[in-house]
Amino acid sequence: MEKAEGDKSKEPARSRLQLLRIKGGEDFQPAMPPLDCGEHLVDLLWKWGPTMCTSMGDAPLTHQELSHCQINTGVELSGWEAETLVKLSREYFGESHRATKRDCKPPFIQAAAQYAQALRAENRQRIRAFLD
Repeated sequence: MEKAEGDKSKEPARSRLQLLRIKGGEDFQPAMPPLDCGEHLVDLLWKWGPTMCTSMGDAPLTHQELSHCQINTGVELSGWEAETLVKLSREYFGESHRATKRDCKPPFIQAAAQYAQALRAENRQRIRAFLD
């Protein structure tokens, strides 16, 4: 995660999840957008992994990788399900890289509000520590 401009502290920058857990407790889980359907595809994405490791680092899942996952697990996906999993993997991969930027907005409105509250709480805590 990028540090704020001018931040010369040796302390590593906190992730969004770390900021949210400061405010909401260690067990805090951020809100996720509601799903009308397709929960089984999200479950498969997390079981098989949202990305795959390659010689050049992480990459989105490919149809070939999904084919091997289906053969190994006995799960049969329809064409649209496979295409949706590949798209989900690409979106996850892209967002995981965008999220390293300090000014990156959360991907949906409810999460943005939670993050803003956590950021304000951290800033209040820093000001109190400075004044004490």
